[in-house]
Amino acid sequence: MPLEPVTLPGRRSRAQELYNWLRAAILSGELKPHERLVETSIADLASVSRTPVREALHRLEVDGLIGEGENGGLEVVGFSLDELADLCAVRETLEGMAAELAAVSRSAMEIATLRSLVALEEDAHGGADVSIEQLIEMNHSFHETLWRASRNRYLADELKHLRSLIERLQESTLRSADRLEQAISEHKAIVDALETRDSALAGELTRRHFRNAMARRLAMYHSSTTDAPNTWPATTVG
Repeated sequence: MPLEPVTLPGRRSRAQELYNWLRAAILSGELKPHERLVETSIADLASVSRTPVREALHRLEVDGLIGEGENGGLEVVGFSLDELADLCAVRETLEGMAAELAAVSRSAMEIATLRSLVALEEDAHGGADVSIEQLIEMNHSFHETLWRASRNRYLADELKHLRSLIERLQESTLRSADRLEQAISEHKAIVDALETRDSALAGELTRRHFRNAMARRLAMYHSSTTDAPNTWPATTVG
């Protein structure tokens, strides 16, 4: 496994800290699809017994991040193009539901927060000195604010999980100026619908936003899994 030895902080249970460490490695791409996870190797790297390793691996299995490989043993889960499309389609539906709920239950402060985030995105698109990591954080903050405004914790948790599954498959395409410009425009329209409490419009605009993102993402994925050069600069806004 391409992991360096780690010293666990010791602030939580060893199983929890191992889970956090391995999950971060998977989501960041440090552990790639089909990479094998061996209990003894992980225990040695973290200087722990195999019991907390086994607990951490079980949680990663429940999350759908690892599973049994073709030759036995556990490995990081990989996704086919069809499976990625299925994940994106489910996220599109749930994002629309969250927007519909948020249009009814959002607060004035949440609308102000969303408008502030859109303004930051516009500044970034206009040439402000902002890193890709900061752009991703703005985009995440926008959608997480919308999820919280839905007042449905289970829906928000599922959307966060789906996002982590999808985004670990690819690097960011936030350098793509045309998609960034389109996404900012879509974000503004979504906030307008939320502010007027137009539930149906907010849901449709949000689903359209993710259909556009999904189309770009699937094109990226198809390109990256063929011999053709990957012309998309690398995770879709949305």
